[in-house]
Amino acid sequence: MSIEKSKSYTTEFKTQVIKECIETNNYAAVAQKHEIPATTVYTWFRRDKNKQKADNRKSQRTLEKELADAKTEIAVLKELLKKTNQLWLKE
Repeated sequence: MSIEKSKSYTTEFKTQVIKECIETNNYAAVAQKHEIPATTVYTWFRRDKNKQKADNRKSQRTLEKELADAKTEIAVLKELLKKTNQLWLKE
């Protein structure tokens, strides 16, 4: 009984393989070219896709927070402008 040691691939290599998959839209061919199981290539692709979605959600939440802060600041400035305008009209 032999135990096979799983191969380890660099992040750069994985990124290159994912890029090739996107360009060719053929996971099996890319996997065969690099002599990697197609399931491994698909797993890398799926993980990268999920990571990108998570990053997009973080970016969206950040932008939504910035928008909410800007709206609050605008509301405060409008109130200040109203008060300042009233002072000017009294003079």
